[in-house]
Amino acid sequence: MLLQLVTALAALAGAACSLLAEGSGAGAVSGVLPFTAGGFIYLGTVSVIPEILRNSGPAQALLQLLALLAGVAMMLLIARYE
Repeated sequence: MLLQLVTALAALAGAACSLLAEGSGAGAVSGVLPFTAGGFIYLGTVSVIPEILRNSGPAQALLQLLALLAGVAMMLLIARYE
């Protein structure tokens, strides 16, 4: 329960930082976007992939890994062309 509280406080701190950095220009965005994307990729590789490999067959695991990679590719495309 304490870890949930820490996670919630970190989310609030991140929201406050993003609101404060909103008018700072492209410099703040160029630092925050890679950090956020890296966090999502880290969570995907550390927590999701072992769960996928444990609970599904090889064909299903391959499809799910391809879907994860497609999600990363979409994030790259959105960041590139936004």
